[in-house]
Amino acid sequence: MKVLASDYDGTLLFNEKFKEGDLKKIKEFQKVGNLFGLCSGRPFKGIYEFCKPYIDFDFYILCTGALVLNKEREVIYKSTISKHLLHEFYDRYQKDYDIFIQANMQIYTFLKEDLGSMVRQVITSLDEVEGDIYGLSMNAKTDENARKVCLDIEEHFPELTAHQNKEYIDITEKGCSKGLGILKLKELMHLEEVAGIGDSYNDIPMLETVDHSFTFPTSPESLTSIVDDVVDSVEEALDILMKE
Repeated sequence: MKVLASDYDGTLLFNEKFKEGDLKKIKEFQKVGNLFGLCSGRPFKGIYEFCKPYIDFDFYILCTGALVLNKEREVIYKSTISKHLLHEFYDRYQKDYDIFIQANMQIYTFLKEDLGSMVRQVITSLDEVEGDIYGLSMNAKTDENARKVCLDIEEHFPELTAHQNKEYIDITEKGCSKGLGILKLKELMHLEEVAGIGDSYNDIPMLETVDHSFTFPTSPESLTSIVDDVVDSVEEALDILMKE
């Protein structure tokens, strides 16, 4: 049995669309008993309803590794951020950045503008955030500023880890990452080997952890230099795995 964990934005989803070749190959891959799932910075409700007509995922690593679900969408692992830290984080960054809270399987935000396929709940107070808080995310506008903000977050919040995804930043509990999500998936679903594909900096922990790693020619050099194969699509990566 082969297993592939795929990043979502920029790897599987492009401008709110999937590639027909990827969709066809995913179904072919699963039909012969292999597993295809996600390893994304997004929360569950930011993905599931949009993907449901197209892909039946076998597992979900979400919120940059802070939440792992099985095929039945049951929680098999979680890592959380306290409400106290949430308030401290907002106090420091809310004036300069739009912040998204990944909690209770969905996104909470003060931002009212349309976010495309990203389903979210608009709030007027942090007190409206319910359930476990798995992560936070924010748009730092540029790659360079995102690097600076990541350093600032880790300096002022040692309990958190900041993961850069180009101009975006995903924040989790300290030590949590897509790589940790892969390890938890293997342990809890009793998988011997898992392959992974991703396109940005926050995918590096995943690509360093999986047994067979893939990225694209357009990815940063920090990714293309560490993977086993550079491919043009998820479809091509699945083809390689099926021939092994």
